[in-house]
Amino acid sequence: MLKLMKYEFRKMRTVLLIMVGALVVLEAGFLIGDKIDSYRLVGISLGLLTALVFAVYIYILLAGIKSYSNELNDKTGYMTFMAPVSPLGVVVSKLLFTIIAAVCVTALFGTAVYYDFAMEFRDLELDPEAMQGINFALSLMTGGLGGEITLFRVILNLAFEAGTVLIEIMLTLCTAYLAITLSATFLQNKRGFIRFAVSAALFIALSFITSKVGGLIHPAENVETTAQLLRLLGIQAAVDFAFAALFAGASAWLLDRKVSL
Repeated sequence: MLKLMKYEFRKMRTVLLIMVGALVVLEAGFLIGDKIDSYRLVGISLGLLTALVFAVYIYILLAGIKSYSNELNDKTGYMTFMAPVSPLGVVVSKLLFTIIAAVCVTALFGTAVYYDFAMEFRDLELDPEAMQGINFALSLMTGGLGGEITLFRVILNLAFEAGTVLIEIMLTLCTAYLAITLSATFLQNKRGFIRFAVSAALFIALSFITSKVGGLIHPAENVETTAQLLRLLGIQAAVDFAFAALFAGASAWLLDRKVSL
């Protein structure tokens, strides 16, 4: 499975290097602008860096889905799926690589943005209105639950939310994989737009089903304490993980039994 992940890295290596190069150029622009007091250059660099935090995340997820789709559509895909690894191992290796790449690159850009903003604000005196804004942001990090804002509450809530986000990413990818695999099963002799349209429709339908089932398992309720918030996040994460595992297993079974490569 590690060899398959290495193969996925090689396919995306050029794009990842371009992303890192863009980060280096923009960070250099920010540092130069800060050094020469060019607020225009600083603003442009920070704006582009902030936008890229979200752009690279979305791109890598879409690239991971497209890679899976291409290997089912192209005749060369059999080289991957016929490797001495179980179909589930193939699906999991693609899933893990995409998640790791998305998290690492996004974290890299996010860290750069965080320290750049910290550098800009380190010498500024914050007025009471600005402090209210910071307290509001911290309250959001603790679920907007009120009460004393502590570092422990902020870190605990962020850790839980980060975990649920990772599982949601996993569910999104597994849903896309199953939709693509089902499309390849039903339309083995079709290519192009028809298969894409069916895959998109199946993805929407599967996402709707998971959302409805999740709502039945943990219906919306008023959250008043940190314990309630963490319990709801835990239930949501468990439901999403169960669906992700089910969809990944179903994709592997279809690859093994139904899809002609």
